[in-house]
Amino acid sequence: MIWVNNILWIGTAEGIKEANGELGQQFPLKDLGAAHFFLGMRIIRKPHERKIILLQDQYIDTILKRFGFENSYPVSTPMEPRSQLFIPDQNEAPEDDTLFRSILGSVIYLMLCTRPDLAYAVGACSKYRAKPTATHMKAVQRVLRYISKRRNYALPFGPFNNQAQPIPRVLSDADWASDRETRKSTGAHVCTLSDHKSNSPHTAVTWSSKQQSTVALSSTEAEYMALTQACKEALWVKRFAREIANISGVAKITSPITIFADNQGSMALAKNPEFHSRTKHISIQQHFICEKVEQDEVHLEYLPTGDMLADLLTKALPRDKVERFRNQMGVYEI
Repeated sequence: MIWVNNILWIGTAEGIKEANGELGQQFPLKDLGAAHFFLGMRIIRKPHERKIILLQDQYIDTILKRFGFENSYPVSTPMEPRSQLFIPDQNEAPEDDTLFRSILGSVIYLMLCTRPDLAYAVGACSKYRAKPTATHMKAVQRVLRYISKRRNYALPFGPFNNQAQPIPRVLSDADWASDRETRKSTGAHVCTLSDHKSNSPHTAVTWSSKQQSTVALSSTEAEYMALTQACKEALWVKRFAREIANISGVAKITSPITIFADNQGSMALAKNPEFHSRTKHISIQQHFICEKVEQDEVHLEYLPTGDMLADLLTKALPRDKVERFRNQMGVYEI
């Protein structure tokens, strides 16, 4: 990983050298060496441990100072446990929507880069960005108070075996009819990487928390729709891993990617592609996962709800679960 003319290149030393040679024939180049800072992310290298750590402590300090929260009282969860946001009451005075969107936009970038633990809170607050009230402003400010206590929390990658492809696994979850206004569900998935060793740490590489586009008539349907999105992500990760394998020379992933779910009904439906009266109303695109299970592209495995770390991306959880699931995603203090 090096900088060349403000472009971040990732690959083997030989590949980077070859790319430099080809580009140098067309453009004047200046090799800036190994990247240590990129778009607000600090890159810490530990070559002897085969690890790279992404950290946004300086970015957090900047946004906390910008919004006057550098000395705020910290909290342990990004949202009040088991809380939900609602459409504002007509009698409730509106807040500064420009300030609200500025805070939200700053936190969104942090969530997208290194902090999957903020995904649900960001999504919940984003629905009220047009006309926020004091309740919504308090919610987005709580996120600032949460990250103020965790400036040094980072996302590490590794250690990985140099000769083996890291193993991806995808976890899928949904919170049925969680929006009390529209009764739409929140679907989420997270993909983690780990070494082949069973006790190796897992690191989140992709994550998503979104309100589903249609109303699910049951928890099975909501989880089934979430599984479809998780399946798409799993296939993309597998293709991307193959491209990395071609560059690095490590072994390619040949086995199906495992998707973990905590709803037995949705897993049974995905494994049984037959249409019947209870499922024929489900959109055809949602049955995409049935085809991929049948083709052995993905493998479904049950994981109890208490161990489903994707649950962190579907609802406001209490402190003990936030801390446990955050650590299992690989986000911890350095």
